[in-house]
Amino acid sequence: MTSKTITLASTDYFHARPAAQIAAAAKPFKSVVMVTLGTGVADAKDALSLMRLGHPGGTPVELLADGPDEQAALKAVLEVVGKAFTLQYA
Repeated sequence: MTSKTITLASTDYFHARPAAQIAAAAKPFKSVVMVTLGTGVADAKDALSLMRLGHPGGTPVELLADGPDEQAALKAVLEVVGKAFTLQYA
């Protein structure tokens, strides 16, 4: 399993467009790709699941991938997240 924790800018949230882009990036991979926000967990391959996480702005978000192509899956999702959102770095 590989993971990366990021923080989205305070105004960002998983609305339809970025959720669909993340899902499209995750779907080609065999690995399970999950997004966790607080106590919520979403399947990154399911845009509606991501949208249910709500408003993560300013809150740490963990991206996890587990499977045979986990490194590539996480890299692809992080690429999309970096383009769709403003990331805050510690």
